Amino acid sequence: MALSVILLLLSQLLLLQTQTPLALPSTLQGNEELNALGRPHNKVFHPSSNSCIFRHYQDPLTLAPCQQCDSWNYTPQKFLEVVGTYYCLKAVGPSLPAKLSISCDVSDSQWTPLSGSQTTHLSTQLEDGTVLCLDVDDENNIVTNPCRSFSGDAKAANGDSQWFQISTFSYNKD
Repeated sequence: MALSVILLLLSQLLLLQTQTPLALPSTLQGNEELNALGRPHNKVFHPSSNSCIFRHYQDPLTLAPCQQCDSWNYTPQKFLEVVGTYYCLKAVGPSLPAKLSISCDVSDSQWTPLSGSQTTHLSTQLEDGTVLCLDVDDENNIVTNPCRSFSGDAKAANGDSQWFQISTFSYNKD
């Protein structure tokens, strides 16, 4: 239990998170709040669309409302793993869909946050040295593309298809 709390805190420090998007506002106090909220879940969040990465069983990864999406672990090795599975997020190549694989390797599955003034991109470096960022294509599929430079413009940040971050969400218990 203590180790999982430490790992959760460490992953958040690594990502320099200062806010939890979509965290539920609460008027409850102390233990009442803890009992009313479910366990926190880490999601791969796409702020531009207010959505998270959704895992289909045979289709490509897409975006969907965060409550419908799997939780992810961000490991000390910088792998993004679907909670409760052996799957990790893997880059295959430029302009190709990101994949889930049971074979995690530093050369295609190690995701590092790149922070700009307004946004964060999640990048990985392939064995040939190509640096790719998570991205969303026109059909709402999760792909990997060469990382674009950051813009200091807040309007441009809101439309940044490469803006991803690992965020903690808590949902009401039903």
